[in-house]
Amino acid sequence: MKKTVFMINAHPDDLVASAGLAWMLVESGDYHLRVIDFSRGERGLQQKGISMEVCAAIRTQEEKTACGMLGIEPIFLHEIDGEIHASRETCQELADLISAEKPCAIFTHWPVDRHVDHVMCGAATLAALRLCSLRPEVFFHHETHQTVNMPFLRYVSFDQHIMDLKMKLIRKYVCQGGEEIAERKLCEARFFGWKAAGVHPYAEAYGSYQMPGDPSPFFDAFL
Repeated sequence: MKKTVFMINAHPDDLVASAGLAWMLVESGDYHLRVIDFSRGERGLQQKGISMEVCAAIRTQEEKTACGMLGIEPIFLHEIDGEIHASRETCQELADLISAEKPCAIFTHWPVDRHVDHVMCGAATLAALRLCSLRPEVFFHHETHQTVNMPFLRYVSFDQHIMDLKMKLIRKYVCQGGEEIAERKLCEARFFGWKAAGVHPYAEAYGSYQMPGDPSPFFDAFL
């Protein structure tokens, strides 16, 4: 029986932080992947004079296109880009999804990221779990210039094939500078691959809600 993994993000395109892992989960054939976005990235093109409504439509379609490469449909909650809060209603909405799907692992934002939307997303995820009777493993992905002071407790290393797929997915986020993001993530993946000291040249780094040294049933089974 396939297990379910949630990737819970504040905005469309935050999936890029875990795109290598996402591809590995999908290609393994052993997991159902769910991508949940708190907002539709409504304010992501304000500097270009594009309205929130139009921006939301553009970024929603880009997210659907990127997730479509993985064979999945993204789920959108009802928060607004730049105004995300860990409200009781949002936490309950997320808790209901978690209760229905029963994920074995959740990947989300580090709750003390520099981006307040990320902080609220991470906090809401933990609050939603408090409303559930389920206790999946929780991990935090690394967001280039946003994630600070997060201990990297897990590395997911991968080969050129997965790196190529990750780059193709990232480039689908055209309106957010997909090409530039792809080049940055390539450099990061090489660095984390070196840090992981594994058999593959690339890696992604993750924090964990567990104590250092605790076993991880998810990673023990997956890696």
